[in-house]
Amino acid sequence: MKTLTRKPGGVTPTISPQKDPAPAWENPLIPNRRLRELYTAMVELRLLEKHRHPRRSSVGAEACRVSTALSLLPGDLASEATLSPATAFLRGARLSHLASATGQLPAVKDTAARLNLSIGAALASPGKGKLVLAYVQPGELALREWKPILRLAATLNAPILIVVLPAIAKSPGQLSLVSSTCGTPGIPVDAADAVALYRVVQESMLRIRAGGGPVLMECIPFQPTGQKSLPADPILNMRESLLNRKLATESWFTSVQSRFEARLVTAGM
Repeated sequence: MKTLTRKPGGVTPTISPQKDPAPAWENPLIPNRRLRELYTAMVELRLLEKHRHPRRSSVGAEACRVSTALSLLPGDLASEATLSPATAFLRGARLSHLASATGQLPAVKDTAARLNLSIGAALASPGKGKLVLAYVQPGELALREWKPILRLAATLNAPILIVVLPAIAKSPGQLSLVSSTCGTPGIPVDAADAVALYRVVQESMLRIRAGGGPVLMECIPFQPTGQKSLPADPILNMRESLLNRKLATESWFTSVQSRFEARLVTAGM
């Protein structure tokens, strides 16, 4: 089977002894190989975060981070309140070099200041088609604080993708609506649907790279029927989809986890 390992600017096939399922049909927009890579990256990211922070639950944000970070190209920049090993890992950094990975803007805790810095960096970034990916935790800014930032990004036609990570909110999608009225297209997306997220990211980044201006993507954690507090799990959703489409087997799912756990041990983490 050919599996995919992430490297900055894309993925490189490596040979694995396992046999790959051979479906009769696949979507040309998202090849089956890419679907399996999205699942693999989400599982690895969850295992990495669980290993680094055993008492902290990061369930729910994996699809948002994977769909965006895997789509970055060399020269693109990422922005977060704190330098993120998760982003570095998804961009291809070795487990032993996560803390020293490049490609991230300086960490700034003040969200408004950081987004303004990100807009400036996006405008100053050398090379056609480069962009800045800015992650924002939900609730960091009030809607009134968002408006001048979104208007500035739209006025300057800044090549920036702002991704609001998921959290249960009273008015999901409201920020997207406000963003659109400010001139920056706002797109609400199901945070547990890795395929939908990936497609939105691809279309948004193509638009941004072509000079179409900024985009805000709001990741919304929809709750399954009968569950009042826990949002849908993107990994379980993707697993079920792969099984239903016969794109993976139970043994393949097991191998994804066991191989990465072995990598963590080898890296001394």
